[in-house]
Amino acid sequence: MIQGALKIPSEWRETVEEMIAHGGPAMVIGAPGSGKTTFCLYLTGFFCRHGRRVAWIDADPGQPFSGPPSVISLALYSDAADLLKQRNHLAMSFIGNTSPVGHLLEMVTGLQKLITRARLLKPDLILVNTCGLVNGGAARELKFHEIDMLAPRYVIALQKENEVEHLLSPHAHRSGLLIQRIPLSPDACVSTREARLAVRESRFKNYFRGAGFHDITLSDVGIHGPGFGTGERLGFRDVNRLSKIVKGIVVHAELSADMLFLLVDGEYAGDELYTAKEAYNVREVAVFKHSEMDHLLVGLNDEQNLCLGLGILRELDMKDLIVRVITPVSDTSRVRHISLGSLRVSPAGGELGRW
Repeated sequence: MIQGALKIPSEWRETVEEMIAHGGPAMVIGAPGSGKTTFCLYLTGFFCRHGRRVAWIDADPGQPFSGPPSVISLALYSDAADLLKQRNHLAMSFIGNTSPVGHLLEMVTGLQKLITRARLLKPDLILVNTCGLVNGGAARELKFHEIDMLAPRYVIALQKENEVEHLLSPHAHRSGLLIQRIPLSPDACVSTREARLAVRESRFKNYFRGAGFHDITLSDVGIHGPGFGTGERLGFRDVNRLSKIVKGIVVHAELSADMLFLLVDGEYAGDELYTAKEAYNVREVAVFKHSEMDHLLVGLNDEQNLCLGLGILRELDMKDLIVRVITPVSDTSRVRHISLGSLRVSPAGGELGRW
C-alpha cells in the first residue's frame, strides 16, 4: 500500500485498524533505522484523521522526532497536519546525555512522569516511541522496566527477523498485553554514526540559536549531580588540607554523611583519594575538574523537576555561589532544580565529549 510518498506495509494498516478499535497505551520498539518514528507518524496520523487525539511520548534522547536531544518529551496531536510542524512540547524530562546508557534511572523516572502527565490529558491513545538501544544488559533492563511501568495494551515490535525477541520474551505471559510483530518500513535505512551525530549537532545548534547568558543563584535551586550541592561547604583550612592530600588545587569541597566532594583546578593525585577518604571518614570521594564542567549540559527544571529547558554551564562561581549558563529559557526565575548531565556541548551544537 502507498500512503503519500511512503510505502506502508499491509501489516501496519492492519495493526493500526485493530488499535483504533481497542485503544492503548502502545509502545513501539525496534533497532536503529527500523522505522519506529515512521510507524508512529503513520499511527498518529491515522488516529487524528479519525477524530482521535494522541499523546506522543518521544522516549529517544539521541534521535528525537522533534526538539533537542538529551531529553524525552510529551506532545499532543489532534490534527494530522500538526505532524509536519515543530510542536511545542507539553512537558520534557531531562536525561543528560544522548544515550540512555548510564542514565537508566533518568529514563524510567522521566517516562513515568510523562505518562502521568499524558493521562491527565485524557487522550484516545498514549504512544511511547522508544530509543534504538536494543542490545546488551542496559537495553534489556531499560525495555523491561519501560514496559513494566507503562503496562501497555500493545507492544509494537519492528524487526526483520528476531532482533528484539529477547526484549519481548520476559513479557510473553503478561496479562492484557498484545505483542504485534510487524515488518520494517520498506524505506527504513540504518544511518551511520557520523550521520546521527550530524543530526544531533544540528538539533543542538537550532535549540541554542539566540540563547543568552543567565546567572542563577545556587541558594535558590537544588542541584542533582554526582555529589555537588548536597553537603556542607568546607572552609579554607579543610580546602588547604585537601589540596595537600591530593597534590592539587582544590577550589571547592563539600562533606556529607556518605561522600566528600572535591572540585579541583588542574591535575591531582588520584592514588591519594584513599587518604582523603580515611581523613574524613566517608564511603566515597568524588573529584571533578573545574575545566571538565565547562560546557556541561544541564537541565533547568521546575518545582516538579520537569525540564523547562536546556542550559550549557559556562561558569561556576563558588565565591558568590552563582552558576552561569547559556540557555534559551528567557525566565530562569522558575528554575528550582538544576540537573547536571554527562555530555559537554558547544552553543554551535558540537558534542565536546562525555563528563
